[in-house]
Amino acid sequence: MMRKTLIAAVLLGLSATPALANDNAMIQAADDALAAAFNKGDGAAVGAMYAPDATMLPGDNKLYKGADITAWWIGATGAITNLKLTVLETERLAPTYIREISRVEYDTKGDKSVHANVTAVVVYKLVGGKWMLWTDIFH
Repeated sequence: MMRKTLIAAVLLGLSATPALANDNAMIQAADDALAAAFNKGDGAAVGAMYAPDATMLPGDNKLYKGADITAWWIGATGAITNLKLTVLETERLAPTYIREISRVEYDTKGDKSVHANVTAVVVYKLVGGKWMLWTDIFH
């Protein structure tokens, strides 16, 4: 049993490969599209960038899935502005999954606007030939 576990661990480690040079650019382009849609006030377009089985864990410590992700982004357009996402690193976990670590910057709306500078971990999933957000964690 121990031998099977060790072999499985080694194979799993081999399946995680360093990001290809174009993975960073590809994910940055996806992040730029997300930020552009958000900054235009189109939370529904942002929600459409998530895979159908996606999970999102924002700073409110709630778990969102499906239509709740879109609703969250629609609501967020009323609370924040100037969203900017910057890829810090990517790692290809498998041919159809890429993990991204990014910096997220935005300003809150209102009389006492605050500039936020936080980090995020996102796993992108290839769905029907398109990279979509599958797991999104940001605080």
